[in-house]
Amino acid sequence: MNENKNNEVILIGLPNSGKSTLINTLSKNKTSIVGSKPNTTRDKVSQKINIHDKEIILSDLPGLDDNPDFLNNEFQKKVKEFLIDANRILFVIDIDSKNFDGLDKINSLIQEIHCENKVLTVFNKCENFNNYELDKRLFKYIYDREFYVSGYHKIGTEELLENIIKNSGIRKASNSINDIFISIIGKPNSGKSTLFNSLLNEERSIISDIPGTTRDSLVEEVVFNNKSFKVIDTAGVPRKKQKNQVDRYASTLSLNTLNNSLISFVVVDSTEGINFEDMRLISESIDNFSTPILVLNKWDLLNEEEKLNINTNLSTYLKKFNWIKVIRISALTKKGLDKFSKTINEIYKQLESRIDTSELNLYFREIWVASPPHPFRGRRAKLKYVTQYEINPPSFSFNLSSRIPKNYESFIENKLRKEFKFSNISLLIKFKS
Repeated sequence: MNENKNNEVILIGLPNSGKSTLINTLSKNKTSIVGSKPNTTRDKVSQKINIHDKEIILSDLPGLDDNPDFLNNEFQKKVKEFLIDANRILFVIDIDSKNFDGLDKINSLIQEIHCENKVLTVFNKCENFNNYELDKRLFKYIYDREFYVSGYHKIGTEELLENIIKNSGIRKASNSINDIFISIIGKPNSGKSTLFNSLLNEERSIISDIPGTTRDSLVEEVVFNNKSFKVIDTAGVPRKKQKNQVDRYASTLSLNTLNNSLISFVVVDSTEGINFEDMRLISESIDNFSTPILVLNKWDLLNEEEKLNINTNLSTYLKKFNWIKVIRISALTKKGLDKFSKTINEIYKQLESRIDTSELNLYFREIWVASPPHPFRGRRAKLKYVTQYEINPPSFSFNLSSRIPKNYESFIENKLRKEFKFSNISLLIKFKS
């Protein structure tokens, strides 16, 4: 199940033991959502770090609750498999915890699956604690060795990280810069997690009708046409600003995944139709130079008239972005999922395309002569030269003698797309004067 089992370090513990804060400190990144409410983390959240020429996957698990709610109970069914797959386990314990029944259950779980040899016991929140004061009732939870840390205050965390690096048998870092990310974004209950699970062909993400079920961004590998992509399942981005701090932060993290995603699946519940909120997410993708693919989910639930209405509305909503690829599917029944491989293959080829500088200049100099821009503030811009300086996405620089009108910028973009077959992708175009 877990592709990273050779270099994955998992944190396990009771709710509010400080695991999420600790993993954020160790990774030096705000990977996990931190909150005072139990079960803020609802699924396994992983962060890849490269340190000392080694690659580590740090994974945060939800706290194992004595009386789990529906969502936590669904997750706990997967815990054994996660722990077995892991290379190292950090048993995180709040130094002031008196919940010995809960700790006993975790302890029994570790022993049941015979993982004792890869467990480090980490006593957390030790900023005002001396080692010799340890409650004797906590001794039985100590395995290979124990650490006394404060994730919040960053005390003892460097020693812990050094031990992980030294003794965990973690392989040397791969060329992770080549990882290609795809974000799945959309409004709550649009079917993002169902699509995520269907693409993986396993129940990786928890699914329910409860809005905000997914809070954590989950990353797994999916292969399209023999090429691996890192697909991210994100929390739903609601119509209105969330009052709940945790949900608001989760929405922010969802949008932040677009920064590093080459492609985004913008999932829409077809039974609700497309609206301005969906268009906002498409615009967010384009603004971050992530190529959006509009995924109309639950298409099988529509009658012919409803399908016609949505298709009519699409032509209006996508008038400005008529190059966006649209896929109609049922994530639940997996109908239409076969379209993804072909679409991803076409889009990735476009994203990797590079146009020769001489070809670009020859074409656009002819365009400039045949259809020159209108003067801008009394000056008609001349084209000095144009060059493509990057791929993924294709990025172009037009060097001009002066500025050009906005409508001429759109004209140039349309010509670029048509002539060089950038049919369905986001482009980065800079006009310099």
